[in-house]
Amino acid sequence: MGQERVRVAVDAMGGDFAPQEVVKGAVEAAKKGGVEIILVGPLERLEEELTSYDWKELPIRLYNAPQFIRDGESPAAVLRAKPDASVMVAARLVKEDQADAALSMGHTGAAMIAA
Repeated sequence: MGQERVRVAVDAMGGDFAPQEVVKGAVEAAKKGGVEIILVGPLERLEEELTSYDWKELPIRLYNAPQFIRDGESPAAVLRAKPDASVMVAARLVKEDQADAALSMGHTGAAMIAA
């Protein structure tokens, strides 16, 4: 019986130098094994970043989230104004049992509200 991978929904738009550095880290994690990475963010941006990598055979999939949260935005306002922000969608994937965990290096307040 094979070991199942942990499904991690990653807010690809959160954090410094996102999505470039987030995508880079996601590809490295997927290469090491044990996880399935679900990159959450605007599909066009994610696909553009992934062109630099040979990722098609890796356990990485993309999930569209057309909005994202910038530093300085009010977490309470974001909850109402941006329900499809990448951090919100990543948390929703866990709630809907499509992911086992969510990860964001972005806006801490928004991540707490999303959880």
